[in-house]
Amino acid sequence: MFEGYVAGSCAKDETVKVRAKFHWIVWLKFYISSITMGAISAFCWLVAWQMYIDNEPEMAIGTIIFGGLFLIYPLYLFLKLELTEMASTNRRVVYKTGIISVETAEIKIDKIESIQIVQSFWGRVLGYGDICFSGTGTAKVYFYYVDNPWRIKPQIEEAIDDSLKIFHNKNSDNA
Repeated sequence: MFEGYVAGSCAKDETVKVRAKFHWIVWLKFYISSITMGAISAFCWLVAWQMYIDNEPEMAIGTIIFGGLFLIYPLYLFLKLELTEMASTNRRVVYKTGIISVETAEIKIDKIESIQIVQSFWGRVLGYGDICFSGTGTAKVYFYYVDNPWRIKPQIEEAIDDSLKIFHNKNSDNA
């Protein structure tokens, strides 16, 4: 089974504590585009079938290819949503996105200074928002369109507190 970037990049003693997921409103864009583009593609294929029956095979092939192009955008959206990871481990907060090229943003747990939730009016009504982790200096990691960010934030804060307790205990044992 595909374990993903976060689990695959964990160090020896590192474990994933919290995974944030996208709100259904983000998936709605995928579903609407899939239905719309699928309908356009199906119409193109029906026209291509009629062209083939009318003995115009070159036009039919071109129309089939044109219709197939409409399926690329929904596939792109699906892969983008499925391959984006937002997680907190016992050592870091990670945001990873990308299909072919990959972009990551990470902050070590002991460097996080604040966690903020940003919600628009509709985000508040529908239960989604962005979580911003600010680290020392200018480091920031954003989790976008998180489902129920007010539930995720305390889970992440708890994971951070647990990790910092372990970190401080190890340092006091070494002193």
